[in-house]
Amino acid sequence: ISFWYTVNKVKPAQIVDYCINAFLDLTVPGRGAGENHWLMRGVRTVQQTAERTQKEMDIRSNLRQWDSDFPEIHHELLVRWICGAIVSLGVTSLYQALKPQPRQRKY
Repeated sequence: ISFWYTVNKVKPAQIVDYCINAFLDLTVPGRGAGENHWLMRGVRTVQQTAERTQKEMDIRSNLRQWDSDFPEIHHELLVRWICGAIVSLGVTSLYQALKPQPRQRKY
């Protein structure tokens, strides 16, 4: 029940956006040395923004290509299934932890 409820309620676009932003935070380099001057800081900010935007466009175009190559396994469907599996695993684990254990008889 928890799997199908999650599959229906999850918003894959928000999850994909969050994953893309997290990936870009890890892969796009931050500030480096040599930014003592205000002009160099501005130039570096423009470079970072351009690089981040280009990588984001590449990732999104790869997702669109995936969707056209494999229409039966759409990336949003995969996100829904993975979220449903994680929630179902969590609910099952919680149930097993809270379920009273039967006492074993000693003979």
